[in-house]
Amino acid sequence: MDDVPAKTHDAIRMAINKSPYTVHSFAQQMGIKLAILESYIDGRAIPENKTIKRMNRFLNPIKIKQHNDK
Repeated sequence: MDDVPAKTHDAIRMAINKSPYTVHSFAQQMGIKLAILESYIDGRAIPENKTIKRMNRFLNPIKIKQHNDK
């Protein structure tokens, strides 16, 4: 039923799209700059585990699972 994303950045993108947040409002909620969130979504940067855990708190019940992007 749900697509399982192969990369962390795909999981972040899908989770934000399924949430009631826009990318801009989610960045504000997280307290990070929009450019940083966009770099996570684009795959240019990989967020730390603690950042993913914070994202999951705001995206509840949607969860982001960190994938092995190396």
